[in-house]
Amino acid sequence: MRSISGSGNRFALAVFGLLSLVAAAWLAAPRFDLASRWPAGEPVLAHGDTTPQSLVDWHGPWLVPVACAVVIAALLVGITLLLRQVPRQPAAPTLRLTGDDGALLASLEPSVLERALEERAKGVTGVLDADVRVGGTSRAPWVQASATLDEDSETGWVIDEVRQRIADDLAQTLGADPSRVDLLVHLRSRKSSGRAQLEAAPRA
Repeated sequence: MRSISGSGNRFALAVFGLLSLVAAAWLAAPRFDLASRWPAGEPVLAHGDTTPQSLVDWHGPWLVPVACAVVIAALLVGITLLLRQVPRQPAAPTLRLTGDDGALLASLEPSVLERALEERAKGVTGVLDADVRVGGTSRAPWVQASATLDEDSETGWVIDEVRQRIADDLAQTLGADPSRVDLLVHLRSRKSSGRAQLEAAPRA
């Protein structure tokens, strides 16, 4: 399960919108005669006869260095935003185990629980390999798992056994039944590298 940072994208759009608003206000300055209303800003505001050449003549000593710095900053920001669009697996929060009175009993890293569940799944006859991901909270956990089965095994029985074992072990460890157990099944012959895929329906 992977995600893209929506909050980061919204922040970037807000900054871009603010900069666009400032640029639009600067271009509209001659139309609304902002220079006469704000005398202190007259040196930086556009006038009715402002041209690119006149801007260079007025601000030549610092315009080129600032423009280069803005271009480099925009390039770095663009590359950063592009890299942030790559889907990535969100960090799994630590599972906090509490007693009936709400007191914290222990904290459990999901990776430790995932490895234990993978070993339990591999112990089912006919399972060649397994991968388990645990998410949610200790009170409402969920599981996304994949298992590679021997195509000569009793597929239906193996699927039910893997899902039941994962659900039971998770409930016994956390004290709460998982909200769902999603299982993706791969079929593979022990003598062949070819694969077929079968997706099991989610377990409510």
